[in-house]
Amino acid sequence: MTKYNLALKQSLIEECLSASSVHEVALKHGLSPSLLRRWVKGFEKHGASGLIAKYSHYDAQFKLKVLQCIKQDGLSDQQACIRFDIRGPSSIRQWRKLYDEGGVEALQPHRLKESSMPRKPSRQPKASPALPADAELTPAQMLAELAYLRAENAYLKKLDALIQADPLTAQPKKRRPSK
Repeated sequence: MTKYNLALKQSLIEECLSASSVHEVALKHGLSPSLLRRWVKGFEKHGASGLIAKYSHYDAQFKLKVLQCIKQDGLSDQQACIRFDIRGPSSIRQWRKLYDEGGVEALQPHRLKESSMPRKPSRQPKASPALPADAELTPAQMLAELAYLRAENAYLKKLDALIQADPLTAQPKKRRPSK
């Protein structure tokens, strides 16, 4: 979604008010006529504050009031947005869908639900359950692990040297920040 600054919106609204049709101004600037109409109506009803981005959380009673007003007064979603200072009709469509599926309880705001996405692992390495903690290792096990880690380190250094020597795969060496 493209964001438009307040000055541009105000200049387009002034142009609409002096022009013969909102549709002409919208076509001239490559905008949707309905979007431009919504800006004009919002400006007429609420002034400059009707054009500023608004991130509000509405309670269930407000949502229900909007839906009831739409039904009783025969308002379109656009008209309801202008009357109640709601930035977009998509919010109202979502509220209507929720209300139809679950009633007033479904209109309650949902705060900080548990995400279905898995969380990133923490930066601290966790002890592997297969490996005992360092305090539980015998001196022989510590020496065996030390030998393994030294061999792994030597292998990685050799691999890095081979990669750097090959001009096709050579990349500038990246330095890691020290901890």
